[in-house]
Amino acid sequence: MMKNKTLVIAIGLVVICLIAGFTAWGSLAAKKTDVAVAQTSERSPLQAAVQASNVTNQQASAGPTAQTLGSGKLYKTTVERQTEGELTADDLHQASLLTSQLLMHVNEATLQLADAHGDMARSELEKAEALARVVRGLLPVTVVTTSVKDAQGKEIYRDVQRIQDDQIPISQGDIAVEVVEPIVEAKKDEAALKGVRLADADLIHTSVLVDLRFVERKLKRATELIGRGQEPAKPAEASAELALAQTQGIRFVAHKEDSPLVDVQHALRLAERMVRDKKYDGAKANLQLAKVHLGTYRALMDEAAAKPVADLEKEIDTVSNQLQTSGTADRIGGMWNRVSSWFTREPGQTQQTSGTTVQKG
Repeated sequence: MMKNKTLVIAIGLVVICLIAGFTAWGSLAAKKTDVAVAQTSERSPLQAAVQASNVTNQQASAGPTAQTLGSGKLYKTTVERQTEGELTADDLHQASLLTSQLLMHVNEATLQLADAHGDMARSELEKAEALARVVRGLLPVTVVTTSVKDAQGKEIYRDVQRIQDDQIPISQGDIAVEVVEPIVEAKKDEAALKGVRLADADLIHTSVLVDLRFVERKLKRATELIGRGQEPAKPAEASAELALAQTQGIRFVAHKEDSPLVDVQHALRLAERMVRDKKYDGAKANLQLAKVHLGTYRALMDEAAAKPVADLEKEIDTVSNQLQTSGTADRIGGMWNRVSSWFTREPGQTQQTSGTTVQKG
């Protein structure tokens, strides 16, 4: 019990660190069958394919698209897509922040269950579920209509699905080791129970994603297990569901080619802060450091992908000579957001769909 409680506290501390970072923008009882259901049954192959294509195509066009497959001699399949809504940088920031807050409520509910405070645990879960509804309401919806017609033109199959990219990034790019290390250690403990040893490479991350759909399911089930009485009806089972939400519902994503971008964002964040504090020499030094790391990243890219990187390097040179100009800090903040868009996206990962950028005070 003490080990479980320590794990919960460690995760809670990490989430607190993540929320603090956002102000600057910035299981144990798991069954193999339950994990398999979470990974396979919640998304059909069609949904997975659509979400994978969203990673590269979502920003290209918000209008309807249609794809026709088959010769028509026997059957012809048409897949139509229409995206409803958009997600600005401000709303992506908001979704990330609220998801972090959601995890804090999950953590607190777990602690309350450990102390046999059923009513207080239920209150925390209700808050978490309310935030989950808000976050889901922020996300665009892609309506996918699949139709199959026979050779005579008669429709023999029709299916309509509403799909959301609901892998919410709660920390991306600008990540400190002390922030992610407790979760890494918690996951090491979990892996050790299964006889699996995590590689040292797992200590380097560029993105922390929360599977909102999976977490929603675990919250709902935990609430049912707690019941409505003064004492939790099935506290051990409810705690196990919350442990799943905290471990299986959170995953780290690492891409080797993204590593220089982490350093770029760290340098840009420091430069922005120093401009606001009127420490111009330090700001200039960090901007030049960001430029060096951009050069490293550009060397890994093909010609087309390298052009915007080179453009940003030129812009850094310009800004470095205008540090005392009004609005420079916001301009550097815009660079940070631009670099964020270059990180490798995972299938189903929530991303900005419009050009609005976060305004910094």
